[in-house]
Amino acid sequence: MNSFMGMPIVTNRLLTVPAEDWSRVRSPGRARRRMRRGFRQNVRYYDAPTPKAMVIGGVIYVHPDMLDAIMKHAHAAGASV
Repeated sequence: MNSFMGMPIVTNRLLTVPAEDWSRVRSPGRARRRMRRGFRQNVRYYDAPTPKAMVIGGVIYVHPDMLDAIMKHAHAAGASV
């Protein structure tokens, strides 16, 4: 288990936010219009990792992918975490 400034870091895979991928849509404006009318569009819905950590009761909760990104950024900056 990692810690930061004396607070334990707990990873949780459930810390996600809903996201949309519009890259497969040829015309996003047209797709939005047609989606409002009820036509199915080629938009992918998925759960992305929460981009922030939560501190609750002296414990830091973060998604594992975000913890890896934070650690890579800290090591690149020369910090010893």
